Amino acid sequence: MQARQKFFVGLQDVGQGGRMNNKALIEALSNAANVHGKMVGQSTGEKDISHLSWIVLNWKLVIYDRPFACDTIEVVTWGQAYKGLQAGRDYEVLGPSGEVVARATSNWVAVNPATGRPIKLTPEQIAGYEMENGKLNFPDFRFTRNAPELPLVNQISFKVLKSMIDMNGHVHNSSYLDIAEEVLPDGVDSVLFDDIEICYRKEIKPNETVIVEYCSDKVTHCVIIKNGDDGTVHSMILMRQPEA
Repeated sequence: MQARQKFFVGLQDVGQGGRMNNKALIEALSNAANVHGKMVGQSTGEKDISHLSWIVLNWKLVIYDRPFACDTIEVVTWGQAYKGLQAGRDYEVLGPSGEVVARATSNWVAVNPATGRPIKLTPEQIAGYEMENGKLNFPDFRFTRNAPELPLVNQISFKVLKSMIDMNGHVHNSSYLDIAEEVLPDGVDSVLFDDIEICYRKEIKPNETVIVEYCSDKVTHCVIIKNGDDGTVHSMILMRQPEA
């Protein structure tokens, strides 16, 4: 079973040339996933009934043609696999004429909202999604586990802003891109990378100070966000331009 949701591209959603930025695309994907959850009684507004909340662990997003401000896009999403604690979800983003302008895949974990502990998924919890195991956007892709060895270009210390904290009490998943932007050098910070991968390892809590490192060989750009006290890695963000 698929979920479909339309989104209007506002001025707050665009970057260079008035084209939709990566943060806005990630937000659209997240909201489409919540729409799908609503269809089976597992949206964020129903966690007191379903006794679970979905937390994203990984994103892979590839953009082929960016929508403009004032365009209306449609996000189509479906569950594509689940095992143990984790469930996969894929997406297509359709442009104003119905053409595919982006594809994405993601990995999610269900947690108990009362304890924050992961829940081992059962067939009953997943059944409503009618998983489409054979429909994979990137059949041979595996999420990157370790940061590539790249030269360190820049490093900053950054205190998390209150505006970044979401209803789950930690930094919202798309706000990691805001943190990453702070460490990118002039020129790189305005690039709309068309191939990005985000790995979340440990949540960032309110009032935390993080160390943000930017490493690059000018082909692959990597941002690593670490805890400012003990160096624990919170997230890794890889940014590239797709091969021609």
